[in-house]
Amino acid sequence: MRYQELIYIQNQNSAVRNKSIPCISMSSDICIFESPIFSMSGASKINCTGFTGTTYIITTATTIPVVFDFTANTNTFTANTASFKYEVYKFNNNTNTFSLPPVYQSEIINYSGFSGTNITNESIPITNLNLDGEYIIKGYYEFDTCTNFLNLLGKKIDTLTYRNGSEYGLYNNYLDYYFIAVKSADIPVFLVNGSNTPTANQLYQQVILPTTNQPTIRNNFSGNIILTLNGLVLYPMLDYVISGSSITLNSDTVSGDVITLIYTTSGGNSLVGDNTRVNSSIISGTTNNQGANNPYYNLSTNKYEVYTTVTPATGGSIILMLNGATLANGIDFYQSSSDPKRIILEGDLRLGDLITIIYFPVTSVVNGLVTSTPTISWQITTPPELENGLFTLEVSTGNTFSSIYTSGITNYIVGKTQYSDTITISGTVGTTLYYRVRNDKNYETLCGDIINTYAYSETIPVIIQTNGINTY
Repeated sequence: MRYQELIYIQNQNSAVRNKSIPCISMSSDICIFESPIFSMSGASKINCTGFTGTTYIITTATTIPVVFDFTANTNTFTANTASFKYEVYKFNNNTNTFSLPPVYQSEIINYSGFSGTNITNESIPITNLNLDGEYIIKGYYEFDTCTNFLNLLGKKIDTLTYRNGSEYGLYNNYLDYYFIAVKSADIPVFLVNGSNTPTANQLYQQVILPTTNQPTIRNNFSGNIILTLNGLVLYPMLDYVISGSSITLNSDTVSGDVITLIYTTSGGNSLVGDNTRVNSSIISGTTNNQGANNPYYNLSTNKYEVYTTVTPATGGSIILMLNGATLANGIDFYQSSSDPKRIILEGDLRLGDLITIIYFPVTSVVNGLVTSTPTISWQITTPPELENGLFTLEVSTGNTFSSIYTSGITNYIVGKTQYSDTITISGTVGTTLYYRVRNDKNYETLCGDIINTYAYSETIPVIIQTNGINTY
């Protein structure tokens, strides 16, 4: 027997005889309204015998799409001039009930709008739901009263008046539908911090009139160095090699040559220099499908692209050099607005080209390590509402993280978006390590199921710059 809701209303006093809901027939003193029956897609029933509930993991979506399919008693809409509406209620973990007030109330939906198919497609705004959570959808009807007197007064019956449920406060398994919506784990974004900064840093320029092919760096430096010879930027490893504070040029200098070194002194945020050589044919494809290819030719825009190793600091300038010549920012190249690591070129790239990108990164723990206990700081966009997640700071000797050198756990704190952890490093000068942060978010449903989402930060390379980190 189909479950249906009936409403009994006496003509004499309009008193409700029962607490059910939705007049298909009229006797001398009683009006009976039989509610339409609908099924739904985009939501389901609560059933804790297995994993239950239609689940939405929200990344960029702005709505929850649901479909009401009215399968029976649809003549009630026309016989009683009935309209439909629905409300969404969120589960309250403290009371273990779906509670009032509703988090979303639909507009009145007239049958004329979906009578051709008996199907109405609805979109529930994410902003109303206050994610994360579990939600039920309850449908209601408004229809004309069954007495001439009340009709003349413009009175209608709204079945929302008889809102009730037999489970979890408001839930009726025969009539209501249920869904879960959880915001996916945020990508951790690194912050600048002072953990790898024993002294305040400066951007320094050192000019050398060479007498040998082995000039010396005057100050303790941090990060990468820009080396120019007579105004032409040289390419590391190909044109010169740095060992400690000594530079060895791969070609002889002559009288009158001028060498300029640009670098950051130890402390603060280190200058990053990314060097790329076009050794083979450049891979092409559509936007955001570059993968690990650098450089890349974008077929969607017909532009060449190069990518930085780590995200550049917001507001800082980016310097790009092609075959030693400095290009004009905003004219010859510009930074992508959708991916800060993407640099878009206005000109062409050819086999054998040498590309250098200089910038300040978002994190100070990058390239040159001068302390054995650097502190890594990061932030997420959405503050946790529950202590239902953790961050893992992973350090590895390879950028695939197939083996972990060291790691640390930081638990969620309700309402907090910025976190940090300190790692211990040892090793010799030149040792390269990589670190990243994994964000694990776990949501437990009312049935005890665990929904897990996770996200990784970008991967940051670091090189031990001094054996002094091993002091004891």
